[in-house]
Amino acid sequence: MATLADEVASDMARLLGEEGRGVAVAWGQRRFRALIGNPAVEFGLVAGGFDPSSGVMMKALRDEIGLPLPTRGDRLTADGKSYKVTGVADNSNWPVVTIHAELIT
Repeated sequence: MATLADEVASDMARLLGEEGRGVAVAWGQRRFRALIGNPAVEFGLVAGGFDPSSGVMMKALRDEIGLPLPTRGDRLTADGKSYKVTGVADNSNWPVVTIHAELIT
């Protein structure tokens, strides 16, 4: 009998493989597919005012990314855009990893 994690991994793999859903992401020499959310504009307080940045969440299968996972400051490229990793939500018992990233302009 399949576990919930197995079912989620199977469903996620199916979504990533669908036309127009899974986006190819490059991280150094590695490649993986991810679902990328719409950018959210965030304003950080800096000297002299507020600095806007575009943040996104990328969801990918742990097995497809491989180990080690990206870490804060790493650079990713997807759909011709460059991103800087700002954080990774990782539960080692779960097949999906969430990467928080900021669009580099």
